[in-house]
Amino acid sequence: MDEHPLPVLKEPGSSLSSKVALVTGANRGIGFEIANKLARLGNHVIVGSRDLRSGLDAARRISSKGFVRVKAVELDVTDEKTVETVKSVAESDFGRLDILVNNAAILLDEGGFPSTTSLDCVRSTLEVNLIGAWRLCQVFVPGMKARRYGRIVNVSSKAGSFEDLTGSNYAPGYSVSKAALNALTATLAYELREYNILVNAVCPGWVRTRMGGTGASKSTAEGADTPVWLATLPDNGPTGGFFRDRHRISW
Repeated sequence: MDEHPLPVLKEPGSSLSSKVALVTGANRGIGFEIANKLARLGNHVIVGSRDLRSGLDAARRISSKGFVRVKAVELDVTDEKTVETVKSVAESDFGRLDILVNNAAILLDEGGFPSTTSLDCVRSTLEVNLIGAWRLCQVFVPGMKARRYGRIVNVSSKAGSFEDLTGSNYAPGYSVSKAALNALTATLAYELREYNILVNAVCPGWVRTRMGGTGASKSTAEGADTPVWLATLPDNGPTGGFFRDRHRISW
């Protein structure tokens, strides 16, 4: 959606009142609410969605009350072609990307056991939850490094905490994928620590979404609070951490 003109961008390194954010899986659930909150804070938002029609609807709902630019793009994080398209959109329509929120994820093996879980299921889960996020980081980090600014938020889960893994068999493929995403977060944060690129993981909690179910304790707005906080950290904010409810938690 292009109803609102994007202000002229300043040169890299200058102060910008608005940032440009990409949120994956932003057509519904926590992703939608993260995109919505970022827009309400005055940031321009790219809504990434595997279903473009659903993404367009989400973009309309977000932009209907705001004064920022919101654009929906078809994005399947497992498909390099759509990832490259998103990169082209970010560069041609917005001139840059400042914030990357890796929210897209799947849960396929709830209730399984590591010794019996289908490895095809594990591969599919890793491709979305880990490799998809990694792919987007590799696409957008070079530009962030050149401008010496970036915020990367990896939406993880307490199910990926080693503290939790030692006492649970919950969804082993999903849990291992989130543990791996946490490891990516820590190693990427170390690499980028000198570039003013802050990289953090977040557990949004048990949220009422299609994945979380209707009995979950948190609303999507509550689940989106910490991801948005991490996406908008000041330059002296934390990096390489795992957070829940704006507090650091154990890996």
